[in-house]
Amino acid sequence: MERIMSQEERIRKAEETYYRRCQNRNIYYYPNYKENTKYNEKNEKNKKIKTIVKMIIQIIICLIIYATVYIMQNSEEELPKTIINKAREFISEDIKIQDIQNNIGVIENTIYSFFNLSNDNIVDNTYENTTLQNEEINSGQENLISNTETQEANLNQSVDESLAIGGAEENETIQNESQEDLDIEYVKTNYSIIWPLEGIITSGYGLRTPTEIVTANHKGIDIGGDIGTEIKAAMSGTVTLVSTEGDYGNHIQIENEDIITLYAHCSLLCVEEGQKITQGEKIAEVGETGRATGPHLHFEIRRDGRTMNPEKVLS
Repeated sequence: MERIMSQEERIRKAEETYYRRCQNRNIYYYPNYKENTKYNEKNEKNKKIKTIVKMIIQIIICLIIYATVYIMQNSEEELPKTIINKAREFISEDIKIQDIQNNIGVIENTIYSFFNLSNDNIVDNTYENTTLQNEEINSGQENLISNTETQEANLNQSVDESLAIGGAEENETIQNESQEDLDIEYVKTNYSIIWPLEGIITSGYGLRTPTEIVTANHKGIDIGGDIGTEIKAAMSGTVTLVSTEGDYGNHIQIENEDIITLYAHCSLLCVEEGQKITQGEKIAEVGETGRATGPHLHFEIRRDGRTMNPEKVLS
């Protein structure tokens, strides 16, 4: 049998229903508003602080995510596979919305306790978990997953590109070294080459610290000597170039089939183009013409346009 409600009970029931609906819509309703001005001001303050707290939490989470991605993408060294695998495992895990809400709720309650705020008129977690908020959280989760997948793809692409570039550079270096070794072995097997000048090597073959005069990649060796010291032909052949121009200054080029020897920075040239030269014959004198830091002989050995370390051939 249905109980008949009194007028007062109906009014109270209607107020409770209206109050609950206002809470679900984040609208604060208080009976006897004019008589509770201080009460309303206090809850208005709580509402503002609650908004600030949520913003701070979101900013901190974003900063952590961005910092992690930035470090992973801008690392100069190759990332360990363990880190990449852990990141993939984290991304592949399901994110539980309820757990996130509970953790955020714990943080908010801690902050409210720190500021000594009253929770009497703060909307209960049961009423806050409305359909609209769940949709926003789901949307945020989808965006987070999408962004994370994009970042993972970019990270994998960066790692693959770094590996590809590094591998290409390493392969090119190995190939160059292998070709130089082949050229050196070929020259030592098929030709006889002697030292064109007796002296101390002042600058070796290959990379070195560049200056305004010295180049970064040294294509030969520098043998120190006094100006006017005799320079001999390191191998027999035909003089294909006699020049006084360029960074080499006074220089000579002698060719024997596919091998070329070059002598630069000379003070005096004693041969002419087209002249046949025998090994050990005087061809020039030491000088410091062209781009030189002092008197010396710059000596090169080339095969098909490729240079090699003369010390490995002469020794």
